Amino acid sequence: MDLYDIHTYNLVSDDSDDPYHSYILNVFPLGYEDAVGSYPKCFFTCGIHPWHSEDAEAQLHYLEEIASNPHIVAIGEAGLDKLKGPELGIQKQVFERHILLSEKLKKPLIIHCVKAWEELIALYKQHKPMQPWIIHGFRGKPELTKQLVKLGFKFTIGAKFRPEGLRLIPLEAMFCETDESELCIEEIYRAISEALKLDFEDFAAVIAQNVKSVFPDLIVNDLEHIGIEGVD
Repeated sequence: MDLYDIHTYNLVSDDSDDPYHSYILNVFPLGYEDAVGSYPKCFFTCGIHPWHSEDAEAQLHYLEEIASNPHIVAIGEAGLDKLKGPELGIQKQVFERHILLSEKLKKPLIIHCVKAWEELIALYKQHKPMQPWIIHGFRGKPELTKQLVKLGFKFTIGAKFRPEGLRLIPLEAMFCETDESELCIEEIYRAISEALKLDFEDFAAVIAQNVKSVFPDLIVNDLEHIGIEGVD
């Protein structure tokens, strides 16, 4: 059974007690070179968090230089946050650069959004993206969840979630993440599958299929880990 952690800041060491799983490590542009040099077998998502979007031009230029690297499988996390960071106009300008890069490189966009759902939805309708927009750490209320699902957003669910909103997300639009949690990814899978009243292995199989569709390189990584070459 394969498990996948789509968004994490936690590097899994070789001697960890966690079950083997593929994961996507979040890094900032200026930290990418050191990260990929230290962890050449890792996959990364790379972007500028909205909290750090002021005076971000140098990082944006560098992100645009490195984002085509195959180790980077998603753009972000990027987005909008009304509770922290520079004023929303600055955040929006930086976020739109990520949107354009995601579309240009045909890579998913990992989104951080706090209290700025109306603005996020407006940008989605404006840009009409072809690449998946994946809201990380989602725990929205049912009304918001319905709206986002109808538009076609995807979601990563972490240690904290709202069960009544979670149940409205189609399984094919769902991923799992640890983010900064001390819980391992297996514990998060189990908590979500229990909240959905699903068999753990059945739930894991659905998430694996979602990963195969959006992040196929992680599937290849799993096959290499167990000594199988190639993937269908």
